Amino acid sequence: METKLAEIDPSTSAFKILVYLTFKDQPMKPIEIAKGLGENGSTVRARLAELNKTGLVDNTNEGYVSLLTTYDILMKLYKP
Repeated sequence: METKLAEIDPSTSAFKILVYLTFKDQPMKPIEIAKGLGENGSTVRARLAELNKTGLVDNTNEGYVSLLTTYDILMKLYKP
């Protein structure tokens, strides 16, 4: 999972969604994520599908959840 995270550029919408979900630490619907980030709903749904395919998020009955920890995100941001 660490290598999959390493491949995501922090400036992308996928990374923003991943960070948002990780720090929210609760299942969220795409529309909630879109509103929280000020992103287009279709963009959020497309990125969530990609993140789900790579195993970084999971789609549950209640919504999407991040499979990463806040530590994983912080290490990605501060790794030289």
